[in-house]
Amino acid sequence: MKKIILFLFALTVAVIASAQPRTADYMKKIPLLPHDSCDVTKANAESFTAQVSAILDQIDSDLEMLKKKVNEKMKNSTATAQENSMNQMSQQYGLSQADLEKMKNSKNMSAEEKKALANKIMQQQTNMTVDEAKSVGKMSEAGKKAYAEAYATEAMATAQTDPNQQAKNESAKNTYELLKAQQDIQVGIAATNQKISDLYASIENDPDGQKMLMNIETWQNKLMSLSGIDYGQGDQMDSLSLLIKNEKIKYCNKFTPRYRSALRQHLKILKTSLPEYTNLADITAKVTLAQTGISMPPEGQEIQGLGAIEGYLSKLKEVYKFKLYYPAEDN
Repeated sequence: MKKIILFLFALTVAVIASAQPRTADYMKKIPLLPHDSCDVTKANAESFTAQVSAILDQIDSDLEMLKKKVNEKMKNSTATAQENSMNQMSQQYGLSQADLEKMKNSKNMSAEEKKALANKIMQQQTNMTVDEAKSVGKMSEAGKKAYAEAYATEAMATAQTDPNQQAKNESAKNTYELLKAQQDIQVGIAATNQKISDLYASIENDPDGQKMLMNIETWQNKLMSLSGIDYGQGDQMDSLSLLIKNEKIKYCNKFTPRYRSALRQHLKILKTSLPEYTNLADITAKVTLAQTGISMPPEGQEIQGLGAIEGYLSKLKEVYKFKLYYPAEDN
């Protein structure tokens, strides 16, 4: 039994891995963070940046290709999706082919025809007309409660005696549960993305960093204004150059460790959140199938996960962004 369980576990892992070859490959390609971001030559910094840029170009190309495949698949299935949706509405709301044709050309329907169709759908679902529904909305809380209890009893009795109604209710319930699960995952991913954004925002918006950059710019402008003509301002220019150099070194030493810490946290979040992107893709495919009868192409399964990896690589590419001074510049 233990061997069987281990075999099934290994098989499950293998299936998941095979479903995400690109995601796994790109995670392996991510370069390790540099050991010392400030004590580095300009050539090595540029080499690392170029390495990350090359991976970014690859993932951008893959994402463009995958999105194109999905769009083509869905575009080619538009007519089928519309037909399946109409058939689904016909079954769920008891609409005739004539009713469906009217809905397709709703712009040509009169107000009376639209109301009649709305009443038909409302009665199929709730056993009341639109006007009756409006009157319920005007009831007192006690009246609404009494009506809801009576309606629930009637609906339960109908479902027990009508197999078709049971099937409709079950289908609607399953679709609702899928949509709810989809929404929950989307909310979780949005919260994760905000958490990642906050990691970097605290560094980018740091008032000390902005002040240091302003000092550097002010001193550089002053230095530029003194260059070109010699009026004995050499000592002042040397002093400004030293101020600029020291401020750049201080800026790198202060913010590079914080940025690297943000990158480490970002990568950790990325690794733990990738299964959520897989779950979202899977549920979205099920929702699409339930609503349109169209199977999502497998190429779409990795798009969001690859997008998350792309987001990390974009930040990793800027690991030397606070390195403003290189000793070779003094030569």
